[in-house]
Amino acid sequence: MTRSRLGTFAASLAGLLFCTGLATPAAAAPAPGPLRIMPLGDSITVGVGSPGKNGWRADLQRRLRDAGVAADFVGTGSDGTAGDLDHEGHGGWTIEQIAGVVDQSLEQFRPDVVLLHAGTNNITRSDDPVAAAGKLSALIDRVQARVPDAEIYVAKIIGTTVASEVPANRAYNALIPAVVRGKGPRVHLVDQSTVSGLDIYDLHHPNEFGYRKMAYNWYSAMRGTLHPEWAGTGNPYKARQALLCHAQSRTARECRTWHLRRVIVSQKDGQTVTAERWQTLRPVTERIRVRVSGHWARQHGRKAWVPARYVTKTRQVTRWVSR
Repeated sequence: MTRSRLGTFAASLAGLLFCTGLATPAAAAPAPGPLRIMPLGDSITVGVGSPGKNGWRADLQRRLRDAGVAADFVGTGSDGTAGDLDHEGHGGWTIEQIAGVVDQSLEQFRPDVVLLHAGTNNITRSDDPVAAAGKLSALIDRVQARVPDAEIYVAKIIGTTVASEVPANRAYNALIPAVVRGKGPRVHLVDQSTVSGLDIYDLHHPNEFGYRKMAYNWYSAMRGTLHPEWAGTGNPYKARQALLCHAQSRTARECRTWHLRRVIVSQKDGQTVTAERWQTLRPVTERIRVRVSGHWARQHGRKAWVPARYVTKTRQVTRWVSR
């Protein structure tokens, strides 16, 4: 139970005591303040990959506002162009580096809720997944020791587009549920690994659409464990069209409208199997075989008959593609 919910409970209890003659008006508890939320992690918490570094924080704040929830984001960092900019994200940091500063930050800000996404940089630095999970477990213990009344939401980390890192990424994520289960009722698992593929802007950071999914996942987890009465908000996983941006280089990016379409994935023995895939219209160069009719042509100063034949040519066309 967070401090804000504790405040609500205390106020109700004080009112009951007053009505029964067991308390005076002076014993009533003050009205609860806003829910203090600490985004804790690395550059994904900072918001790298989204314009202005708003990341998932701005969209989560919008969802909380729409639900009528007063929230105060806290931390030593400040990034973004909209809403409450505070966070405790540190670009490029590993789990153990985050653990090195978290005590002071928790003591200073006393959050009611901690949203923890950490481990991506351990994987990129070739940490053993089991070792990384052990470091995550120790970090959770530090957070619990400093703010024992806080609700802690621990993420399975998002996907990566670096093929060599995918096995370790998945192995690390597979260990996190057991870590969370051993920490008690105030620690909750949030599956952010569903942010992957086209949701990734560069090698390791989401694009705006991926960050919207992260915000939805955080909000849904908080709603499910803290306040089921909070209103439901738009589900980006149900979108059938989205503007997706992807880095082309350090200085260039491509943004295109993508559509969720039903396509044929296999045809065998008269059976056609279809599935929904995200696709975009993209100009592509294709090679085609063209029949050239027999004809007379001047060769070496003389006319000669050229037999009919097939030649390969290229042409530009627009096609639905999956990448």
